[in-house]
Amino acid sequence: MNRFLPFSMMMILLLTSCGDAAELERLQKENADLKAQLQALTANAKPKYILKIRLKQSNFSLSIKKHIKNAINAVDFELPVDKDFYDSVSEGTEIVDKFRFGSFVLYGSFGDWEMTVRGKEIRQ
Repeated sequence: MNRFLPFSMMMILLLTSCGDAAELERLQKENADLKAQLQALTANAKPKYILKIRLKQSNFSLSIKKHIKNAINAVDFELPVDKDFYDSVSEGTEIVDKFRFGSFVLYGSFGDWEMTVRGKEIRQ
């Protein structure tokens, strides 16, 4: 009898902590619903077209210091685009090459902004 008491207490504890059949059924249904939602989300995922862009300033100057400064200050970033634009550009394509008119008027500086495609990537 002494051995039976701890064993029965352990069995009662295990049985009461498991929950009832209705809760188990509810959890199984919830799990199945979540799996269906995940499958629907992954099936409807459209590819994302990403361009890797470099933006930098360029000066018409013989100053090595300005050229080094422009190279260091260049900014790389990623830009999501639509499929048509993605297909229309290739690596190395210059998207923007705009003369900096304000710098010319105020400082007499000849320069421009250059935005070029550094890479392309399709993500799922």
